[in-house]
Amino acid sequence: MQQVTIELPTTIINALAAYNQEHKVSSSDTVQTAIESFLIAKGYLSKPKKSFHLSPAPKGSGYTDTSINHDAVLAEFTACLYID
Repeated sequence: MQQVTIELPTTIINALAAYNQEHKVSSSDTVQTAIESFLIAKGYLSKPKKSFHLSPAPKGSGYTDTSINHDAVLAEFTACLYID
C-alpha cells in the first residue's frame, strides 16, 4: 500500500477522531472506506465482488447424501416451488 498525506480542517479531524473512538477503528481505515465509497459512487472504482458463501444444512434436515445425489435433491426442491 502507498501512503498519502492530506490536510483536513479541524472540524473534520475532530469528527473523525470522535467516530474512530466510538467505533474503535483507525483513522486510516475510516478514511480508506470513505474514499472507496466516494470513488465507487463517482464511477471511478468498481464495487468489490461479494464472496459466495454456503451454509451447511442443520443436523436432522433430512438430506444426508446431497453431495452424492444432488440432482435428485435439487429436482425435488424445485418441484415444490412450482406446485400451486
